[in-house]
Amino acid sequence: MKKFCGSVFVLVLSAAAYACSGTSPGAANNPGAGASGGSGATGGSDGSGATGGSDATGGKGGTGGTGGSAISGTGGTGGLPHELPPPLPPGSCGLDQAAFCEEFESSHPGGRGGQIDEKKWSFARWGHETRQFFVRIPSSTEDDMLFPSSFCGQPFSGLLPPDDVQVCDGVGVDGQMSGQLNEVFDDQGDFAFNSMRVRQMFDFTDRTGTIVFDVDAKINPLNVGHGWWIELFITDDAAPMPYHEAPGVLAYPRNGLGFAMQGFSDCPQNETLWNNEVNRVFVTKDYEIIHDYPAWELQHDDYEGRCFKTADRQLNRFKFLINKNRAEIWVTDSDTPTVSRRVAQIEPLDLNFTRGYIHLQHAHYNARKDGGVTGVQTYRWDNVGFDGPTYALPRSHEVEDNNGTDIDGLGGRFYGYQLTDQEFTSVQLKGVDLSGATQATFDFTILSNTGRALEYRFNGGPTHSYMIPTYGMRDGLRGFSLPIPLEELVDGDNTLEVKMAVPQTYPFEYVANMEITVEARE
Repeated sequence: MKKFCGSVFVLVLSAAAYACSGTSPGAANNPGAGASGGSGATGGSDGSGATGGSDATGGKGGTGGTGGSAISGTGGTGGLPHELPPPLPPGSCGLDQAAFCEEFESSHPGGRGGQIDEKKWSFARWGHETRQFFVRIPSSTEDDMLFPSSFCGQPFSGLLPPDDVQVCDGVGVDGQMSGQLNEVFDDQGDFAFNSMRVRQMFDFTDRTGTIVFDVDAKINPLNVGHGWWIELFITDDAAPMPYHEAPGVLAYPRNGLGFAMQGFSDCPQNETLWNNEVNRVFVTKDYEIIHDYPAWELQHDDYEGRCFKTADRQLNRFKFLINKNRAEIWVTDSDTPTVSRRVAQIEPLDLNFTRGYIHLQHAHYNARKDGGVTGVQTYRWDNVGFDGPTYALPRSHEVEDNNGTDIDGLGGRFYGYQLTDQEFTSVQLKGVDLSGATQATFDFTILSNTGRALEYRFNGGPTHSYMIPTYGMRDGLRGFSLPIPLEELVDGDNTLEVKMAVPQTYPFEYVANMEITVEARE
């Protein structure tokens, strides 16, 4: 059992983490015509529902809930997933009544996400070399750079997916040894990120919901736009890797809320004193940004108090309180785990959804460029939980990552699938269980020009065509969740075929992080 010595940090999120240089991505704060807000539960100005400095006892992680809602009703009967009685004892993950709690006390090897439990989590990666996308090169401790990273408490060398995600012991927020999820990558001199989505649905309808997690939320203390950081997103569908904007990425969620903890302001920083802050909050509706709040437009109890101390391998506890129109963020300093402080408040949010999926993300942008710091960084996650109704977990079936070689000869792994308009690429989905199925979705990331169409079919059935929306000012990585007619799937092994529509106007078109999600009555 894990003991919680401080209160947690309440969260609201979705729209994406701002990653690039220190300049604004260009979408100024825009209230967004047509966005409705405030009809859900509202948070008081005193942050009702958030507590500071109290002890809480966490139980073992629960079985958790669902994911993969369809874009339209054609994937089955639709509706909410099956609701379950609360499965977890009070105090799990520091919550009065947790609907989901993951403490990473055991490893579950065998999938795309290494040792993460992929019944509960969907894991996705983005990274590239100069001439090839969806590539990860080996990660190693860089002793010749500032702040060299460790992995599972040790120097490391040559880690490739899926071995770059492991469960191992570390010191928790309470100072006790605890199982934690370690994940690491080399940013390869550009922008890259990992994304972990909880498959169970988070429901904050007509209330203020609570999300909690622990992580060593450090940033490059010498950054002027380049470094490493964390993000939190909430999205209304199961599309992988939601984001704001970054080099090669334009993955606005369909409808979402996102927080970036990237620093970028004037919190005190040097090589031995590290501070972070919530530096941007985004809200999207129909693939467009309706709010884009920089750090100076957030509300703070104390402007200096918006900064929180961080350190490598010393976890901060976050608690996000979120309703349809307002969010609060509470966090502990890395050296003061028993005191949780409210570091930011945001309103209005004008969210057009109250149920969705939580994504925890670790991002880099060419970290070596600022201060000679390492471009290989590890983050450690623990005690991820949320409250509210408990929904049944969906059944998930991943397409195995490609196992190609990188064309630059750096020993990397090409894990995506390059597409053409000439022939289908065929992949397998093993052991699909359709008993009691009510709907299914095809979830994936794609790199393609806007206005291009992805063609796909299951088991030799009808060919579907999905046109990449033309939102944003440029092309880049995007993620989508598309409905699958249940009659096109079969129990057992299924064949998925994908290609681009004719004519192909861009030679570098790829798909990756593919899976199907099946929701059932029970």
